[in-house]
Amino acid sequence: MAPMMKPTDLQNANLTWQDDGAPYSPDYDDVYFSREGGLAETHYVFLQANQLVARWQALDAELIASDSHAVFTIGELGFGTGLNFLSCWRLWQQTACQRLRLHYISCEKHPLTRDALGKALQQWSELAQFSEQFLRFYPDHSAGYHRLPLPDITLDLYYGDALALLQQQSSCDDSKIATPKVIPNARTDAWFLDGFTPAHNPALWSDEILQLIADRSRCGTTLSSYSVTGRVVRSLQAAGFTVEKQKGFGPKRVMLFAQFAGSTERRPDQSPDRTTAASIDGMAHRVRPETAIVIGAGLAGSTVARALANRGVQVTVVDKNVGIAQGASGNRQAVVQMRLNRQADTHWQFHVHSYLYALRYYQALSNQSDNALNWHPCGVLTLDSAYTHTRKAASADDYGHYPPTMLQSVTAADSEALCGIPLQEDGLLQPGGGWLNPAACCQLCLDHPLITVRTNTHVATLTQSTDHRWQVIDDQGQLTGSSDVVIIANSHAAGELAQTELYPVTALRGQVSHVSLTAASQALRSVVCSERYLAPAHGGLHCVGASYVKHSTDDQLSEAEHRENLQKLGNITTQLGFDEHSPATGRVGFRGSSQDYIPLAGAVPDPDLPELRYGSTQHTSAPPVEARLTGLYMSIGHGSHGTVSCPLLAEHVASLACGEYSPLPQPLADCVDPMRFIRRMRKRLR
Repeated sequence: MAPMMKPTDLQNANLTWQDDGAPYSPDYDDVYFSREGGLAETHYVFLQANQLVARWQALDAELIASDSHAVFTIGELGFGTGLNFLSCWRLWQQTACQRLRLHYISCEKHPLTRDALGKALQQWSELAQFSEQFLRFYPDHSAGYHRLPLPDITLDLYYGDALALLQQQSSCDDSKIATPKVIPNARTDAWFLDGFTPAHNPALWSDEILQLIADRSRCGTTLSSYSVTGRVVRSLQAAGFTVEKQKGFGPKRVMLFAQFAGSTERRPDQSPDRTTAASIDGMAHRVRPETAIVIGAGLAGSTVARALANRGVQVTVVDKNVGIAQGASGNRQAVVQMRLNRQADTHWQFHVHSYLYALRYYQALSNQSDNALNWHPCGVLTLDSAYTHTRKAASADDYGHYPPTMLQSVTAADSEALCGIPLQEDGLLQPGGGWLNPAACCQLCLDHPLITVRTNTHVATLTQSTDHRWQVIDDQGQLTGSSDVVIIANSHAAGELAQTELYPVTALRGQVSHVSLTAASQALRSVVCSERYLAPAHGGLHCVGASYVKHSTDDQLSEAEHRENLQKLGNITTQLGFDEHSPATGRVGFRGSSQDYIPLAGAVPDPDLPELRYGSTQHTSAPPVEARLTGLYMSIGHGSHGTVSCPLLAEHVASLACGEYSPLPQPLADCVDPMRFIRRMRKRLR
């Protein structure tokens, strides 16, 4: 598998503009859409040829009859100006399916800049309402996977080499589930091959990538393209597609249509060349959990619950506290900032893409709720003094692997213009970051007709019945509920459950101080971080925090931690007139932080390990089994950056539970996989 691209490796499209306003690529010597009606060509070659409306309607009717939900996935090579996507989105809305969801995945090596894309799309006034929503979230600066939170459709943009990106797709792997159900790896239902012509862009039409398309297809998956090059036709036939040439659009005599004749989905006992016959949209391949129980009503649990409900799953959220967001998610203000890494490694890539998705997620939630969650993308400035007690002070040179749209060096002279107050230090600015009210975010996520919340319910035991449904038992021995899927999202309390007690998630006490607004502090416009963060005033109070205390269960306010919070703001405390000796007011919460400071999200490994069963001695030379418990997932250990990691990992967990493509490529899915701790334990036992 090819290594992931760095976000900074991405190069935008090199464009020239023709007299009619259409974009042209001199690098590939090709146009982005037909001069004779690009919109009509899109409809004919891709939407009509793949019979999308008829297929959507037939599948939706079957779902209504069976009282279930499913997803229809379209894959595209060559996003270009997004004309195919926007036309498909419009057609999807016109079709108005009730139980079927649409997931659109598109690969693009050289995305247009936001300005160029906006200019190109001005030609299509009939798509204006879709273009406007899309452009709000359109990323143009970072390689990798980008999920966009559009209101009624899931869009994934893959930026970089299409072959490498498709190879890294991750989804549920039934072969690793201890007691498997019929939730297979994700498959694609229709393909749009719309890259530049094979003669000028052969990499996008290679035998390897066409075989990968077959591997990602189900029996009956369709494919269309304007290209009928003989090599492409032969490669598709060799990969298992039946291919026919149909009448082309406009002056083009023919176009290509293909249909996959067999499924590559196999049971472990099947030979590699065995195929399974199925109807074009066979429901046997589309099993979805109908019910789920989420343990925990903080940010991790609330975002997971909403992600599942958006997929049509009936969700019950249970929490041991008297209300939602009673832990660290109950603070007045939570900062949304990216964890910085000096090395361009997998952890860095995870933090980058979590952050980018979080910014889009909160903006979408804000747009839908008239900003009831108090989302303020005011920027986050981290001063050099934040690194006073680290082994190495920060330098702009350490972070050259971040695009300038995400991270910028700021001098002390620039600080007043950016933050509203003059500061005496240089720093690093995250211009897209900011703050929000996490409890309001939890409430908005849980406000869904398919979500029921039960508080004062302390889950003590999980058991699995013979039909693989999970039984949730409270601390009084009473059955709380039964469901197809359970997601453990209760932070460090996950250690109380037998299935997740192995995982090193520690409770860290954090006290946030509430400091009254002063005449000097009211000018503060952005979040400023020294060794503590300071948020702009809200309701007459600033939040300053948070302390970081290990091995404490005390939930009472501490005068010492209050003074420490203000002292660790450095010169800002004196400059803004804060009194560090004022009585402590604020809030105490407990974050759940993993041992390696990376969250744990994914299917829960089977805790019945040979290493434990045989007294830590392996009695076989066979490769270690990495079995999972069917229907059991976790999203825990988010630590002090949960506002950034929770939204993306909620999508990841929900995608795994529903057998869909994850928003994380496989290297990042492995990065957060709880199985990593099992692997490390095995290494120690060797």
